[in-house]
Amino acid sequence: MRVDVMCKALGKTLNKALLCAGLMVVLSAAAAEKAGDYGANLSKIYFAHQRLLALREACDQALPAQVKATEKAYATWQARHKGLLNELDARLTLMIRGASKDEKEYMRNVGKYEGSILEYRTDNREQILAQPRDGMELFCGDFRNYLTGSGSDFNKEYAAELRELRKRKLPQ
Repeated sequence: MRVDVMCKALGKTLNKALLCAGLMVVLSAAAAEKAGDYGANLSKIYFAHQRLLALREACDQALPAQVKATEKAYATWQARHKGLLNELDARLTLMIRGASKDEKEYMRNVGKYEGSILEYRTDNREQILAQPRDGMELFCGDFRNYLTGSGSDFNKEYAAELRELRKRKLPQ
């Protein structure tokens, strides 16, 4: 099951997602980078990972007895996506650096965007936890199965977005 489908099933609103995605697009524009799609594509993948983290946190909080199982499933997913996660972090850092005129502004921007990202993830987790508890055990089991299954391959799920991002090479 795709995470975005899981989130919609839980009644997740898109206001925060759009706000954060908009921040990333604005950041891209502020960096004077012509391709607004770059920021949108980076946001889409980056915030998909943040939704995974929110789901993991919600399951851990709602079902503490299953924390180890969820931790193991996420570790499996994370190991498969280590290179991609590092790439996304590097691309985000470059965008923030490009939007900053000096080191002081860069540090302020990092704090501002990390705060927005954390707020997005926290809001997602709280929305999930606000749902009725019945079915949460099944939902979290499905989430763990998603993480360890082939359907959770971000490289495949976001292939078009990654193709566009990778047109812009990262510095070595």
